[in-house]
Amino acid sequence: MFRISYDGCERILNILNKYKIKGTFFVSANFAKKYPNLVKKISKKHEIGLHCYEHKDKNFERLEEAKKIIENIINKKIMGFRAPRYQTPDYEQLKELGLKYDSSSHPTYIPGRYNNFLKSRKISTKEGVKIIPVSVSPLFRLPLFWIIFRNMPLFYSKLITKSCLVKDDYVCLVFHPWEFINIKNYKIPFLVKRNTGEKIELKLEKYIVWCLENKFIFIGIEDYLFKNL
Repeated sequence: MFRISYDGCERILNILNKYKIKGTFFVSANFAKKYPNLVKKISKKHEIGLHCYEHKDKNFERLEEAKKIIENIINKKIMGFRAPRYQTPDYEQLKELGLKYDSSSHPTYIPGRYNNFLKSRKISTKEGVKIIPVSVSPLFRLPLFWIIFRNMPLFYSKLITKSCLVKDDYVCLVFHPWEFINIKNYKIPFLVKRNTGEKIELKLEKYIVWCLENKFIFIGIEDYLFKNL
């Protein structure tokens, strides 16, 4: 899966660089150790956040080690964190590690996975750490994240985007690098692999063009929260 994510990152970078826009990449220490040159390449134009030591982490026991590994590779301080599978982190722990924000909250209901419907949609602060949730619609909390973006019509994503910008002033999108590789032959649920590869590339480009035509600004999370751009 690491190789797929590597190739997917390259494709994402090509899209972002084509339109001269900035993103935030949440990276695990395992991935950074395996592909340090790629992570360095990403950090030159984009923000790097911490995504645990490895994606299957549940107890966040190696966060300090993971953070140091990635910081040594990119020669920059990491400010942000996103937990795998939208787990709730220990905000006191994040503060002690010098992390300034967390983007692990997905305030909606995903059947069979989690029910965060009552969690705040707004940017907030806990234990000195800013929390910027992944975007959902103001009404009914309809999700916009990776699998929904791929499997719903583009007008759905445009509608959610406009409603979030009106109510929240920002839209936080989430994708995985492997989505940009065609994985139709993998034995995983149909909806998980549907519209991967070139299809999501083309759809994301259409979305980006629409955003730019509407004068929407693409910005990294760190810049948005702390530099007021």
